[in-house]
Amino acid sequence: MEIRTPLIAILVLGILICMYLRRNMPELISSRIYLFFLITAFVNVLCEIFECTVFIYLHKVYAVLRRLSQNFYIITLLITVFVVCAYLCSKICYRYRRMFIYMAIMAIPLLIAIGVVIMGEISYSRTAPGYYYSIGSAITYAYATGFAYIAVALIVAFIYRGRMRKDEFAAIEIGLFIWACIAIFQFYTKGVQIFSLAVMVMALILFISLENPKEFYEKNIPNVRNKDSFISMLAEYFGYERPFYIMSVIFTGKTKVFTGTDTHDLFTIQGAVASMASKKIGISGYLSDWNTLSFITKKRTNVETFMNLINNYKGDLGNYKMIFSVLDIPRCVKELDKTMQVLNFVSGEYVHTQSSPNLVVDQKIIDKMIYRNSIEDVVRDAIKNKKFEVYYQPILNVKDGSFSSAEALVRLIRPEGEEYISPEEFVPIAEKCGLIIEMDDLVFEKVCSFITREKISEYGIKTIEVNLSGNEAVDIKTHDRLICKMEKYNIPPEFINFEITETSYINNDEVFKENVKKLKERGSTFSMDDFGSGYSNLLELLKMDYLIVKLDKEFVWQCLDSKKPENLRMLKHTINFLKDYGLHILAEGVETLEQAKALIDNGVEYLQGFYYSRPVNEADFIEFLKANERRAQ
Repeated sequence: MEIRTPLIAILVLGILICMYLRRNMPELISSRIYLFFLITAFVNVLCEIFECTVFIYLHKVYAVLRRLSQNFYIITLLITVFVVCAYLCSKICYRYRRMFIYMAIMAIPLLIAIGVVIMGEISYSRTAPGYYYSIGSAITYAYATGFAYIAVALIVAFIYRGRMRKDEFAAIEIGLFIWACIAIFQFYTKGVQIFSLAVMVMALILFISLENPKEFYEKNIPNVRNKDSFISMLAEYFGYERPFYIMSVIFTGKTKVFTGTDTHDLFTIQGAVASMASKKIGISGYLSDWNTLSFITKKRTNVETFMNLINNYKGDLGNYKMIFSVLDIPRCVKELDKTMQVLNFVSGEYVHTQSSPNLVVDQKIIDKMIYRNSIEDVVRDAIKNKKFEVYYQPILNVKDGSFSSAEALVRLIRPEGEEYISPEEFVPIAEKCGLIIEMDDLVFEKVCSFITREKISEYGIKTIEVNLSGNEAVDIKTHDRLICKMEKYNIPPEFINFEITETSYINNDEVFKENVKKLKERGSTFSMDDFGSGYSNLLELLKMDYLIVKLDKEFVWQCLDSKKPENLRMLKHTINFLKDYGLHILAEGVETLEQAKALIDNGVEYLQGFYYSRPVNEADFIEFLKANERRAQ
């Protein structure tokens, strides 16, 4: 026996315990078991130091003291090994009732081994250099039991590795393997006491890889736990198979554009709300999404109390407002993955459709999420198999009465039938999922192919208008991609007019301006889409040189409302202002002859709408052009 290794081990374990207890940890079973492992390991190494002290410095004292030191050391070592196996069990068992049954069964060999140690034969011997070591049938049985625990744990961890993350499996497997090697080495090398090294290494591996307190917390928000911690906590609550509630505080902007200061303010507000929940109700806050704080509770009274606290919050919210939502588990959702989907849907999309400060997640909302997810599946399939269709809506040139241009519009049909999905539904979903650039590329490819294949310039078409989403406008490779496609199909760049949509969401002006510059240098032109709606504004007109401004159809309809004749003045002022600025005007949503006349009388140069033609597929568009050509003759 030698005392240096245990002294180093107890120092390291003591530091780990202090670091672990310095911050409030998630109340996960695995975390509590790990803390118990640190404590039992610390006690075991302390017992080892006590044993070494007795044999090295107090070898002439009573035999009872020597036996007690041996018993304490072996028993605490067995308990420490058992606790590591219990930690593994907590990682691979999804149902905690079952886990506790497994742990009770696992404890049987431990109890037998402890009985053998207490009642069995234990003695000691010395090596030639004078090192003491324990011998006897009880020692052999105890070591065999401990090694069996480690070996079985290695095998079980490998079999059920699919139930753990890769880093969890690797950490546990490596730690157990090192422990098994050290156990074999110590058993056959008499007088060497290095089990404390195995315990210390196992504790360090688990701490660094899985149980570091800092890994559970948000870096920018004090005392708020992160999404990984939230998911782990949810998994545990589901494992209990008892009802609970997920309360969420969703932060939405009062405006559509956020600055760096707004982001800093959001962190501050989220920290204050989490601190309030901890002090008033005693529940921990988790950042389940960038704009959402979530809290878990078993008590319905906590839901009502917290909702009142949020509704009556007196702190400074700056550019944000708070919406409180609650999800009843398992009444609404019974699975962890689906729960996360619902929470992400509510905080990411659904919340923006609500005006109420309180939101109870029910089956209607879940059905909307399922419908939304079905659209995402259709979009992904359409991108993979190039199933998007392009329709064309003719645009009238008022000056000469010709249809010399048209807008290319993307259409998507459900695989199981003839039902089309509205672009207002699938385009935002494509943007949310990061698929919009792939979708835009496919559409532009189809447009270019159609222009060349059908030689539509021979029918008098001079320009095709193509939508360019905000996401694509700020992609650094956009201009190269678009130019390459035009070159591939031998299309003059001046044949394409790009409509910029959702300009208020463009958050990288430098890339946007560079894309516009490169395309304009080649000859392409640009239109501002949806002028008069929430997406386009006067500030955007100052940012770049547009050729055409398209008046949003809702704006046009409101200005031409016969019940509000005073609105016509807004239309006149808008048209005069834009023309004074050197811009050409196109009006969308023209559905009647009266609307067309009123717009022409007020100086609109291009008209687009159902009065002239609905968006039609390629074949029908060609027929429209042929018919128009015949009428002209």
